[in-house]
Amino acid sequence: MSISFSRLPDLTIDGAGTDSNILTQDLIDDAVAIVLIGKIGLQTKSYVIQGRRHGATTWVTLQEGYIGDALADVVLPAADKALCYDMKTFGFSAFSAFRIHSPSSVTGDQTWECSKLWRGLS
Repeated sequence: MSISFSRLPDLTIDGAGTDSNILTQDLIDDAVAIVLIGKIGLQTKSYVIQGRRHGATTWVTLQEGYIGDALADVVLPAADKALCYDMKTFGFSAFSAFRIHSPSSVTGDQTWECSKLWRGLS
């Protein structure tokens, strides 16, 4: 098995908004990792990744940390930077959907390019 790469829809917070469009579970079912790339021109804010539980209507903020340590919100890549989120560590597949949330309204579209790595047959 090899690792394959697929583009997903960009995650964009529309100008003056606080939440991006969503990526649903069916788009990431086979992913082993999600890669987010911050587009040039992102505003400096404390953006977070939010997930929606199966059957729920509310969103929860994804956190990370080790047992015994304080948890922290999962950070997103800054402008012109990339981060790879391993599915085993971050558990995106436990949610029915996920999105990016800003603590306050943005000015102009704020966009992250989104891709997945998945196990292909070869």
